[in-house]
Amino acid sequence: MMSTSGRVFHVCILLFMLLAKGVRGFTARAVVLRSGTGGLFPQTLLFSSTPGSSSDDDSSRVELLNLKLKLIGVDSQALKDASLASIQDPTQGYDGSFGKSAIKTYRAFCFKNSSDTDDPIQLSAQAGRVAQQVDFLIKRHKSHQTEWVRHHDALQQRRQVFPLFLLLDNLRSAFNVGSIFRTADACGCQAVYTTGITPHPNGSGADKVQKSALGAESVIESRHFATTQQAIESLRNEYPDLKILGMETTDKSEVYTNLDYMKYRETGVALVLGNEVTGVDTEIMSKLDAIVEIPTFGAKNSLNVAACAPVVLFEILRQWKV
Repeated sequence: MMSTSGRVFHVCILLFMLLAKGVRGFTARAVVLRSGTGGLFPQTLLFSSTPGSSSDDDSSRVELLNLKLKLIGVDSQALKDASLASIQDPTQGYDGSFGKSAIKTYRAFCFKNSSDTDDPIQLSAQAGRVAQQVDFLIKRHKSHQTEWVRHHDALQQRRQVFPLFLLLDNLRSAFNVGSIFRTADACGCQAVYTTGITPHPNGSGADKVQKSALGAESVIESRHFATTQQAIESLRNEYPDLKILGMETTDKSEVYTNLDYMKYRETGVALVLGNEVTGVDTEIMSKLDAIVEIPTFGAKNSLNVAACAPVVLFEILRQWKV
């Protein structure tokens, strides 16, 4: 039997829905988000409305779902912010506190489609079911994260790691990225840095990355940056003596076997791999220590980016005598 406070709560929800649907001039607040790095997202009209606009229903649905989530102990404001952030910048992926499934379920309810009910009682019940589903998905995500940490720690103890880094400059294929993660793991790379539109394990294209990485993405450190310049600066700051090489066919390129990698056995090497069509960004090349290439003898002057990585990495390991 529902308690008196529970009945009052549901009556308040129904009144809220009726007011939101029927009172002219109803306006929900627009939301301003701050990024994790302290930057400011532009003000967004998502999850907000103006009088008489078609987004009134969406705003009502958001507020109703948030009320239901609060009732079962979910931080609805943080989830709302995470949902907005996933729309504002899809390349950053989904907030790890909630996970992709919970955020997508939250977003799906917030935006009304033609088959959704307008009846306040049915909508309230539906919001309650969605809130329960979101709560379950968040808990499942956290459970998987805990399991992943245990699994990750066990695998890390078996890995041999060398001062090798890969930096993926705006790659477009998630399958190439996944293949490169497998190579990085096989070669004992310390980390893989992804930039720009590059699919990555915690962002857009994560499912496809996982299909070709086959678990390698879970045992090797990865970081994502908005720009390749930011990634290079991070490497320079953290590893001042690191040798950063670009893989590209240019007039200034050296054959990859001609370099003496043994000089960098202790300080390490980072290899920058560029977009499948445009290659390494020309503005980035001037910031690299050297540019290397793999000789080819066919009509095409280059290999697939996922095929290039193991060729150079295993040459470095050969010279390091590991």
